[in-house]
Amino acid sequence: MKEPPLGLLSFGFVVCGIVTVLPGPLLPLFAARWGLPDVQSGAFFAAEFAASTIAAILSPRRMRWSLPRGYALISVGVFLLAVAGRAISPSTGHALALGAFTLIGFGIGLSVTATNLIVGAAPAAERARRLSIVNLWWGFGAVACPWLVAEVEHAGDLRLLFALVGFCATGMFIVLLPLREEPRAPSTSSSLGSDAIVLAYFALLLFLYVGVENAVGGWIATYTHRFNNMTLANASLMVSFYWLALLGGRWVGSLALKRFPERVVMIPGLAIALTAVAVLIAPRPELTVVGAIFLAGFGFGPVFPIGVSRMLSRVIDNRNTGWVFATCASGGAVLPWVTGMVSTHWGSLRLGFAVPVAALAIILLLALAENLILQDALALPPEKQDA
Repeated sequence: MKEPPLGLLSFGFVVCGIVTVLPGPLLPLFAARWGLPDVQSGAFFAAEFAASTIAAILSPRRMRWSLPRGYALISVGVFLLAVAGRAISPSTGHALALGAFTLIGFGIGLSVTATNLIVGAAPAAERARRLSIVNLWWGFGAVACPWLVAEVEHAGDLRLLFALVGFCATGMFIVLLPLREEPRAPSTSSSLGSDAIVLAYFALLLFLYVGVENAVGGWIATYTHRFNNMTLANASLMVSFYWLALLGGRWVGSLALKRFPERVVMIPGLAIALTAVAVLIAPRPELTVVGAIFLAGFGFGPVFPIGVSRMLSRVIDNRNTGWVFATCASGGAVLPWVTGMVSTHWGSLRLGFAVPVAALAIILLLALAENLILQDALALPPEKQDA
């Protein structure tokens, strides 16, 4: 069967983007409704993250089946959230919501990983650009989610959002259900060993990248409120501004990839982001801080899809890549926490931003030294060669 069209996969990634960030805007609403302490509220994030990590490892083994299964789980999870939201008992509501976010997380891990791998199977000349496009639509969903939650909350019924997202996920499941796994040659005993160095390299690079992206995005509102005397409302807008800049960088990157090689697009983006985040370590005027936030997001834009593209161009068996996608999510949990820990230890969030700066410096060095590090990692077959 032909691969699903890019437009369909992009629409699915809007759904994935929405449900990935859904716990954040829903958390204060559920906490207020059921009187949950922070430890119980935080369990929603842990459930979604843990399930997504496990599913990302499993997804590459049967990529085509992972797509419909993933959207089916997202659909069931979202409809279960609608049931949980009507629960009066805190114990019942919390248990149902926890189960819902576990199902959603498992669906995200299956769908996002499988989509990246299927889109990444495109010819080398188109791979990075197509990955940039589909991940751009994921970003649209992530940016739209808080606004959608706010709108339906003002309307007084969260079920409107759950119904919309649930029916969209169900539609993706129905359309993708006819997919069948094509027979594949059994992986040789040497394929994982041959891929090990490549996978370890990209696991580290993407772990650090996703961690930096989330550390900057997670702390920027606190930073601007604390050091630039922005109101909480304006500081929150800086978060949206940052993610919109990232989307802009991803869009420009997808256009640039039509004319320039992947590394020519990726490395300047990393250099711009490194410089921008480093600016935030020292006291700066408000206009400079806003410019640095924009440039950081813009520079980050093309990095993830190009990193995934370069990994897929070098591995022998894509079924070995699941744990790399799982590691990426871990970075998004670890580096923001380390940033906060350093900030607390030294008594300054500005110094805490030394964590993403150091991580970006390592990423840039890894990107510059990629060919040197991996030149002897494996002998690629002709169809896997990539400059």
